[in-house]
Amino acid sequence: MGYTATEFARVLPRAMRDWAVSGGPDTWRVVDGHRAPLVVIHTRALPERRVGALALPVLEVTLDLGATPEAVAAEFLRRFDRGFHRGGG
Repeated sequence: MGYTATEFARVLPRAMRDWAVSGGPDTWRVVDGHRAPLVVIHTRALPERRVGALALPVLEVTLDLGATPEAVAAEFLRRFDRGFHRGGG
């Protein structure tokens, strides 16, 4: 992902809305309103990508959905995708 670890930490809780997020800076846990575990997220900063003078951060992100039911996993992915979407022109 084109995020720094700091940016990721700022966006993740907002993207999950009413689901609780804990952990950081490299391992995050998301639980639902009943405190049932949904996902474990691992992050690792990689070397930035450079194109001329432009430097872009690179953050490797691994999502471990474990035994999360399919419908709940789909909702998690929807929230994650929408929360981390960067608009473009």
